[in-house]
Amino acid sequence: MKIGFIGVGSMTRAIIPLLIRAGHHVSAWNRSHAAIMDLEGVSVLESPSSAFQQEVVISLLADDAAVREVLLSSAALENADKACVHVVMSTLSPSLMVELQGMHDAIGMALVAAPVFGVPAVAASGELNILAAGSQLAVSTVQPLFDLLGKKTWYLGDQPEHACIAKIAGNMMITQAIQSLGEASGLVQRHGLTPSIFVNLMTQTLFACPSYQRYGQNIANNSFEPGFKLSLGLKDINLAIDAGRLKDLELPAADAVRSKMTSAVARGDGHKDWSVFATQTLTQSADHAQQPWRSAPIKRTRRGNFWVTGARVTQNGKNFQKGPMYVAWESPEHITQAYPVVLVHGGTLQGTEWLDTPDGRPGWAQRFLEAGFVVFRVDRPGHGRSPYHPDIMGPMGPAFSYERAREVYFPEGGGETQWPFESDDEAAFDAFIAAYGPMPADLAASQTLDADRLAELLDRIGKAIIVTHSASGPSGWLVADRRPDLIAGIVAVEPMGPVFGHTPGIGSLEWGLTAAPLTFDPPRETAEQVRTAEPSTLKIPGLQGVPVALMTGETSAFASYASSIVPFLRNAGANIHHLDLPALGIHGNGHGLIYERNSDSAFKVVMQWLEESLNMPDPA
Repeated sequence: MKIGFIGVGSMTRAIIPLLIRAGHHVSAWNRSHAAIMDLEGVSVLESPSSAFQQEVVISLLADDAAVREVLLSSAALENADKACVHVVMSTLSPSLMVELQGMHDAIGMALVAAPVFGVPAVAASGELNILAAGSQLAVSTVQPLFDLLGKKTWYLGDQPEHACIAKIAGNMMITQAIQSLGEASGLVQRHGLTPSIFVNLMTQTLFACPSYQRYGQNIANNSFEPGFKLSLGLKDINLAIDAGRLKDLELPAADAVRSKMTSAVARGDGHKDWSVFATQTLTQSADHAQQPWRSAPIKRTRRGNFWVTGARVTQNGKNFQKGPMYVAWESPEHITQAYPVVLVHGGTLQGTEWLDTPDGRPGWAQRFLEAGFVVFRVDRPGHGRSPYHPDIMGPMGPAFSYERAREVYFPEGGGETQWPFESDDEAAFDAFIAAYGPMPADLAASQTLDADRLAELLDRIGKAIIVTHSASGPSGWLVADRRPDLIAGIVAVEPMGPVFGHTPGIGSLEWGLTAAPLTFDPPRETAEQVRTAEPSTLKIPGLQGVPVALMTGETSAFASYASSIVPFLRNAGANIHHLDLPALGIHGNGHGLIYERNSDSAFKVVMQWLEESLNMPDPA
């Protein structure tokens, strides 16, 4: 049989000798004739067009772009012998294969797609798996050649693009096998087990197949002589992702692998075997470990932001907006929880306090996302991204000092042991204090704005779980007062107190739990009436039956406020639970427990309470 090749790479060089030894006449075209000259018994073709004068032409071009340049732009198909069978052994996009099929139909020439599973060394021994698709007559014509090159031909039907998508999907699976090998090898190595021992175990038991065996040995031996180049593998994973998008299908695991492959190519590993990408996380430099934008896990979420707008006010004949509230939202790829979470930051701070902890770990915002919640983080009016001007909002309160921060979070001799950086680490202290600003001097007015804007937020997003910290505690009680039907539950972490208490530099809780007015039943017209009332009569309709968790740490002064806040809420009608961390075996926490070293332990307590109190699904 007369066979013409278009493209002489490593795979072509592996299979041509098998065909020549079987007595076939082989000719070939390649951009560089030098790639052909040392192949014994191969005639050199002067153009791709001349290959189509043979009985069979096998094209092995690198990618879609090469096919378009060599076969389509050059009009190589126009003068083809109609009796010729064109076998495409390249891994191409299904869309290009459909286009090629149309062109072949138009000129009356048979087309067979026949990508393969196997590296050149496998090809040289005639052990390929060949994925063939095209008319049965055309495939039967070239089957004797396939019998020489492969141990089995898998016929996938009469549509050539089906062979392409099968090959692409198979290669996608191989990349994920490589990724799992890399991660598993890194895991056992960190625990003292030699990776080669582990790889031998797995590839002779649960994963006794060539891909795991070949690439597992590469990873265990840190040897990446090219079998299949990483640059070509990246091309194939891109084809898979593009093919998925063409059918409105997302491939998140493929996306994650592509990111690592792209990074490995960028660092100069494109010429190595594609299994090299799995070692990327194991070989990061110490410098990179200190740069979270390089080393932090990739997060796949939807995110955005919007404003809950404030009222227009007029001064000196001009209109201004008073007290808008910035809202950042993020949702996991798969939402598993019925209610979103609204995170409300503490006094003088901003919504960033729910993000990464001062020592770089994920904060509660990320943990709620991982548990399947949609998360809303607000900057309370007059804080963070929510604009503040004293002419519009009123006078500012005092600035937040370093000394006040130490007094609140880790006072000398206070017994706090979970603070996320050393007390004498001045650089870390500077970074921590940087987030703090002033707050409105009028505490009642500030809490009123908080509650109004949070109520408007709930009108927009629906029933939600409110999570407060410190000085935002009163905002939780006030928004429940305004929108009782939209409160699924309240988690108050170290809330402001005690009942009717005063906080220096911030203000007093004249209405018991709040500085702003609350609605009681029977009604109380003034704060003085609330203060002098019999506590058991202070019912708050907005809190009737609302699940409330009040969380306190072991060493914080705020923990002592629970002794008055808990009975006040119980009398008010809330379904109150005191989550006292030391009583639950979690010790050493101060007022900043949401970002202290054991913040994840405290978060688990919250999650357990939510699951029990709100009948939520277990995120595990």
